[in-house]
Amino acid sequence: MRKSLIHKVSTTLLTLIIVTLLSTSCSSDDEKDPIVVFTSLSANKTDAFIEETIVLNLEGTGFSDVNVASNNTSVKIIKVTPTIYEISSTVATSTNIYISLSNNTYKENKSISLNFCEHGVKNYKTVEGITVDTDKSSKVITLLGEPDTKTTSTDGLSEYWKYASKGLCFIITKSSLMVNQIEMFSSYYYHTNSANTQVLYTNYPHEIGNGWKINNTTTMDTIITLLGIPTTKSSSSTNRMYQYSSQRIVFRFFSNSEDDYTGKKIIYFSVY
Repeated sequence: MRKSLIHKVSTTLLTLIIVTLLSTSCSSDDEKDPIVVFTSLSANKTDAFIEETIVLNLEGTGFSDVNVASNNTSVKIIKVTPTIYEISSTVATSTNIYISLSNNTYKENKSISLNFCEHGVKNYKTVEGITVDTDKSSKVITLLGEPDTKTTSTDGLSEYWKYASKGLCFIITKSSLMVNQIEMFSSYYYHTNSANTQVLYTNYPHEIGNGWKINNTTTMDTIITLLGIPTTKSSSSTNRMYQYSSQRIVFRFFSNSEDDYTGKKIIYFSVY
């Protein structure tokens, strides 16, 4: 009788333990957070000017919290919705944006590199954020959009991307898609569009270095004072060309003679 009672008690205790374990297991599974899956991270563009905003879109599942951060203090991050963020910068800079999707248990991270550019010419190499012999035509499109007109050089090796309203032309090597020269024009120049109509360039409005501007108050004697005598001089009628080989830059101006530069305005500038 006693053995039977002990057996019943043992069986009952075992049953209670099993039930408790199953109950705990089920409760734990029911309360467990879902796995976070970071599906995608995209930007409307990765290169922008400092007055512009880059929009980030993120997608994922299972997350309850989002953290978007940069270690660059000049970068501003604005939350539009839990999955849309606007990124801007007060200065020209490159930055990594770090995004974390998480819940109480899981976390997934992604990052994206963004670049903010300034208008104007920097170090005689970079124009409108595009650097000669470094950047490709895709960056020109990203920053400036499609050109007004594209034409091909007579040897077929290069394309001329003309932006008359911006006073710009980019010369692109077709085989590599590399930008190999950037020209800045005054309103003395024009190009012929696909409709065979002459279109005047707008004066390139930004600085070309050292506070200089095209078809403005900057004159060629200011250039000579700083840079010295040019490496090469040439002429086409009254259109004079001064080239500085070490800096890889070219100026053009109108004058009565090739050495008559005092007080003459810059009508064209090029980096190559």
